[in-house]
Amino acid sequence: MPKATKRKKQRTPAQRTRRRIAVGGSVALILGVVAAALLTLYVGNRALIAKDSLEAAQGQLTSFKSALGQPNAPSTTALYRGLQANTTKAAQQIDDPVWSLYERLPVVGPNLKAFGQTATLIDALVHDGVGPLAKAADGISVDSLKPHDGGIDIEPIKKLTPAIADVDDAIQAADRSAAAIDTSDVLPQLKQPIDSLRATLAEAAPVTAELRKVMPVLYPALGGEGKRRYLLMFQNNAEERASGGNPASMAMLIVDDGKVKLGRQGNSGDFPKLTKPILMPKGSWNADFAKFYGDYAMTYVTNITMTPDFPTTAQAARKYWQRVYPGKVDGVISFDPVALSYLMRATGSVRLADGAVITADNAVSYLLYEVYAKYPDPKVQDAVFASAAQGIFGAVTSGQGSPQAYLDQLKPMLAEQRLKMWSTRADEQQLLMDGGLGNMLPADNKDKTVLGVYNNDDATSKMSYFMDETVKVTTNTCQATPKYTVSAKVINTLPAAKAYTLPEYVKAHQSRIVPGGDRQWVQLYGPVGATLKSVTIDGEKVVWGTNFRVDENTNYNATGIADRRPAVKGQLYDRPVGQVSLNIGPGASKTVKAVFEGGTDNSKTVEVSHTPKVRAVPVELKTATCS
Repeated sequence: MPKATKRKKQRTPAQRTRRRIAVGGSVALILGVVAAALLTLYVGNRALIAKDSLEAAQGQLTSFKSALGQPNAPSTTALYRGLQANTTKAAQQIDDPVWSLYERLPVVGPNLKAFGQTATLIDALVHDGVGPLAKAADGISVDSLKPHDGGIDIEPIKKLTPAIADVDDAIQAADRSAAAIDTSDVLPQLKQPIDSLRATLAEAAPVTAELRKVMPVLYPALGGEGKRRYLLMFQNNAEERASGGNPASMAMLIVDDGKVKLGRQGNSGDFPKLTKPILMPKGSWNADFAKFYGDYAMTYVTNITMTPDFPTTAQAARKYWQRVYPGKVDGVISFDPVALSYLMRATGSVRLADGAVITADNAVSYLLYEVYAKYPDPKVQDAVFASAAQGIFGAVTSGQGSPQAYLDQLKPMLAEQRLKMWSTRADEQQLLMDGGLGNMLPADNKDKTVLGVYNNDDATSKMSYFMDETVKVTTNTCQATPKYTVSAKVINTLPAAKAYTLPEYVKAHQSRIVPGGDRQWVQLYGPVGATLKSVTIDGEKVVWGTNFRVDENTNYNATGIADRRPAVKGQLYDRPVGQVSLNIGPGASKTVKAVFEGGTDNSKTVEVSHTPKVRAVPVELKTATCS
């Protein structure tokens, strides 16, 4: 029989439809996978380009920073163009709809979003901040700001001022943008550089903000908008005052369009003692000024530095100067021989009119002691001091020393409060006060709680040259009412055997002061809003008088009454103050301890402001550990 023919099974229309759908679905799935892979590849490629561009920009930014202010460096404008090209290229890679779509995906999305935000803020920072700075700084080097021919070129300062404002705007905006990046689900490899960027911006933000405030006043302060006259006050630490020392020497500094010259010079002999105070501070800020100083501080020019409130001192100095030498005074600048010795680390040695050569190493001893032994005549002493001021001034204005060396020496001057300034212009004065140059004590405790220890010579001598001091502070800010214990040990370093070898001009000549001894007022200031609980001298409790002047004191049991120097307490600058008199023989010491409690908005950062003395004052801080 013939073999049967096998018939092909016929599919129904429904089956044929399902088959087509299945095949189509498979093709769609394959195409979807391919598309996803291609899109992933597309996004990945853009991410790689952006990453490479940012890495290249990082190297270019390093080159740009290295070129700023350097002589013979590449053009900052040219460096910026290459830098901007790379950051813009990186930002363009993430400015894409596909990238935005992928940012919504789990796992990969948060990483892409964080990376994109970083690239965008870096591009904005470079464009808005680095761009204006590159243009303004092109061709300007640190050497162009160095003094020469009696002054400095202040045009670069004028040119840079608006650029600094642009940099600050860009830094602040980038700081906010960086803080807004969510890195909670970001891979460690990306989170680490973002955290590093945040730290850099957080560190830079306050610096550019401060520069933004300083730059607009710097140009006019240097005579860019008219001649300025600043009174230089030389504080002699050998006769201590709270602010530093006896301001026996002054000079007028004239600045005109960056050109600086030293004008008239004066000394204490030019300013006679007055019958009425040149200035008497008023108001609650100076509540007990008369109680601590009476008319004493403001009737003789050598006593105007007895207060640590520098605006009061500066205004009194200005009035004294104008009383004898009428004319405009735009501000007051104060410094001491120790600050000069720091300055001479930059300028090098200076030869004086008497042939002596002073250096950073011997300037303090020569100006604060040897001059008195060598020249008993005060007029000759004043001539030597004037010669020193002129010599150092000439070294600075002629350009001796590098700008970096001056900046390095500025740090200890400021840290030790040896350099202080005051201005008649409100905007400049506010900057000085905010920056710590304007006063020795802050107005409140918010940023830091500052305690004060100040010394005022009361022997009309130069014995302060031998007087050292150590300060110890113990704080407990853990309890509801903070407690501060301040201990100041004042040490007469002169050996008793040398007491009779002192030059007459150095010795104390008051009764009840032994040869080689010294007498001084010590003032202890507590935090703003605090209360003075107790004070002891070598463990003996102080009994308070009513006024430092014995003829106005009504408490005849007051500590110090035997020396006609009653101890007093009261309020100054919204702070509790205790003032005691110490009479210390050669080779001896005395310790004053004060306890303060409370305060307004006390910061846990505690510091001590003290009289800038001939030698450093060691300060030991011990803080209670809060559980």
